[in-house]
Amino acid sequence: MNRGIRKELALLAGIASVGCWLAREKRWARGLALGAAALQFWPTLGYTFRNRSVVITGSSRGLGLALAEQFLREGARVALIARDSDELDRAQALLQQRVSGQVFTISCDMTQPAEVKRTFELIEGVFGRIDILVNNAGAIVIGPIESMERADFESLLDLQVHAIVHATQTVLPIFREYGGGRVVNICSIGGKVAVPHMSAYCAAKFALAGLSAVMAAELAADNVTVTTVFPGMMRVGSPIKAVIKGDHEKEFAWFAMGDVLPGFSVSARNAARTILSAVRAGDAQVIFPSTAKLAVMAQSNFPEISAFVMRTAARFFPKGQSFERKTGAESRDWLERQSWYPFFQPAIEAAEEENNQKPDAEPRFNLEL
Repeated sequence: MNRGIRKELALLAGIASVGCWLAREKRWARGLALGAAALQFWPTLGYTFRNRSVVITGSSRGLGLALAEQFLREGARVALIARDSDELDRAQALLQQRVSGQVFTISCDMTQPAEVKRTFELIEGVFGRIDILVNNAGAIVIGPIESMERADFESLLDLQVHAIVHATQTVLPIFREYGGGRVVNICSIGGKVAVPHMSAYCAAKFALAGLSAVMAAELAADNVTVTTVFPGMMRVGSPIKAVIKGDHEKEFAWFAMGDVLPGFSVSARNAARTILSAVRAGDAQVIFPSTAKLAVMAQSNFPEISAFVMRTAARFFPKGQSFERKTGAESRDWLERQSWYPFFQPAIEAAEEENNQKPDAEPRFNLEL
């Protein structure tokens, strides 16, 4: 029984205990309360990452890089996969400065099945096996739905749904050979709550959320645990790599500011620790930070109020329309001209530096078009 099941059973037992107490069934109330406490505090059997072989897609920067660092700190061997070989070189150098451990880097386009197969075979040859697959590769396109094109939706679905299906299917025979494994699908709060001006992104993440839940059910028979991760805002420095449409500068501004607002975002390292804790426990899903959990609860329990809030918020989003794609790095002039920007500038620049985010790629590359 994993940690998540025990916590949910503990909550149900606690609620039942209160009900029995109110019904004056004190013996049942005490028994259920003790059961709830036992379920809540019983130690989780330790799945260790030491000497495990971990493959992380999209790991040359951002959350993927932070996850690689945390796995290395836990004694794992890590294979970094990304398309940009220069980014991979920088990522490997950063990791060597921060932590010891075996790191293998390889350039691969996860949307190309033949490349993925060759890459996984090579990694298995280097490490001897693969124990954990982290499907982290992704992209972001921001702008009003009127500015979105079919290619925007297709590119995100290809990378964040089709590529994950193929990567998982490719690694399954390896998992079976060694008695099981773990798959970690990095989804998003955008796969639980629809965010205005992120239509293509939310469409792909909602699809991934459903796909991941089915994978978790089916692959359990092969001793493969699937953990779906729903992070909210994270300080990973990714806005400069986002693809912007519509009113480019205003769209970039709201997205970049959301990344660093105190209390609404978490650092990449804290996010990585939270994810590893969930993977270690074998949790089916993890949602963080607390603001993301509240948003999901509101969406589930008060759908009409949530819809009203989103409709109201959407009225304040930028109104400009443009099919032209620009990177976040090409769209930040308006934000940098604001008098209050210097208060946030250090946090934004620190996140970019720490997470290997460089403004050196074009929007078509970032969106994998």
